[in-house]
Amino acid sequence: MATIREVAKKAGVSITTVSRILNNDDSFNVSKITKEKVLEAVKQLNYERKKNKNKISQSNISIIKCFDKKIENEDPYFVSLKINLENMLKKIFSKVKILNLDEIERLIKYNEISTFSFADAIIFIGEISKEKLKFFKKLNKNIICVDMYDTDNITDYVKFDTRNSVEMVLDYIFKLNHKKIGLLVGRNKVVKNLVDFREKYFKEIMIRNGLYREEYLKVGDFSMESGYIMMKEILKLEDRPTAVFCGNDSIAMGAYKAIRENKLKIPEDISIIGFNDLKLSQYFIPPLTTIKIDTKLIAQETVNSLVELLEGKRNYHKKVFLPIELIERQSCQKI
Repeated sequence: MATIREVAKKAGVSITTVSRILNNDDSFNVSKITKEKVLEAVKQLNYERKKNKNKISQSNISIIKCFDKKIENEDPYFVSLKINLENMLKKIFSKVKILNLDEIERLIKYNEISTFSFADAIIFIGEISKEKLKFFKKLNKNIICVDMYDTDNITDYVKFDTRNSVEMVLDYIFKLNHKKIGLLVGRNKVVKNLVDFREKYFKEIMIRNGLYREEYLKVGDFSMESGYIMMKEILKLEDRPTAVFCGNDSIAMGAYKAIRENKLKIPEDISIIGFNDLKLSQYFIPPLTTIKIDTKLIAQETVNSLVELLEGKRNYHKKVFLPIELIERQSCQKI
């Protein structure tokens, strides 16, 4: 096995330079040419950096945000998840780097993506295609996917129980005697043709109960503006739903506006239930019934799984499905 000294000699640089490049030291100013020489020497010599199990805190952790700026700006759920995860990681690890999709594309373009093979672990937040995940698995074996819907059996996953969350919503609405139920939901813009789990399970459950009506399902994106537009379409129906499930609380906020403009009341004329339990939801008029997802719990379980991987405490991969909670307020009523 090649040593770091041999890599330095082949690249014509010092051992310190090799070490700082492979450790993704942001404070180290080095030319692109020098960096390419080191990475090429590493590749040719098949060098693998030794990991000291007793120094987990010195591990290099890369977080990749698999959602675009629009989602980040309009859906506070992802911001909360990212912040909680970053804060918890920094309590344990000294080197935590956050990258977004634009930076990943730049690294691929300039052939610098191999730097991820020298990170001790990679955490993906949000959806990533199976093809890209497979690509990264070749670079790094320590990968955890957080809040990813489409999963495999060779990677660690931490997420909330998606199917149960939709079942909980519909069971609640069914108990209020609603039969005509609509859904306002978005589609993932990063992974093409990926149907959102809320749409998938909503259709399955409603069809199973003989209640599914295609005109009650509207697909846009996860923004307030889209919620407003989709709800306006729903309200144009001659036989409109008596209850509407919104894919997130931002969509619900837009739906509220459309309902008020049509001089209708919530929940007297139409019941609304959201998803994510944003802090603002309790201040809606009326306060919004919604599903609570604990982003702190997701972050904590991600860190726990990460430590297990780095310490080599298990030789298998696991999927962690975390519980969700229905927060009942005043936006739904029995009919």
